Amino acid sequence: MKNSICLVLLIYSGIVFAQNETNTTKSELEFKVNARFQLLQPFQFGNTALAKAHEAKIGISAQMNILDFQHFKAGFGFDFVGYKITDRQMIANLSTSKYTSAYLLLSYEYKLNQKILITPNIGYGSANLDLGSHSSRFGSQDGNEIRIGGILDYKIGESAYAFVGINYITNTFDIETAPEYKAFFRKLSNYS
Repeated sequence: MKNSICLVLLIYSGIVFAQNETNTTKSELEFKVNARFQLLQPFQFGNTALAKAHEAKIGISAQMNILDFQHFKAGFGFDFVGYKITDRQMIANLSTSKYTSAYLLLSYEYKLNQKILITPNIGYGSANLDLGSHSSRFGSQDGNEIRIGGILDYKIGESAYAFVGINYITNTFDIETAPEYKAFFRKLSNYS
């Protein structure tokens, strides 16, 4: 009888202290993909070739975040903007310029409430400005791009958002020209 009581107490103690849930630790760094496609309208400023002798058309942009660490996101993006050359005496007897860039992007997602997100970001990448006409290409300028900006998202569906954003972008191109023209052709600054 003592053996039976001890066996019942042993089984009962195992049941009492048993856990019915598993405790799994969640990784801090996640592979999480989300994409953003947008139209952009750049506004050039300053004493630069893009600001003084070009007129921007509406461009396109695609960004994709692939890593998520708490509220930080890391990814990459591509921008494309076409320009009409408005002052051929200043640039050359050409009609168009095409600006493309590829960049890495780091952002932080801050949730104001269930519908509104604010996402400041910073990025670095390479840029290219192709000069030409509708039928031929004259040459290109390669350089680097630094961007800082932010996006305001409004949730309109389960995984859909309407958003508006602004970025300050500055470029430095590698060009060979007379020293007095280097600053004019080498630097570009815009908001998009």
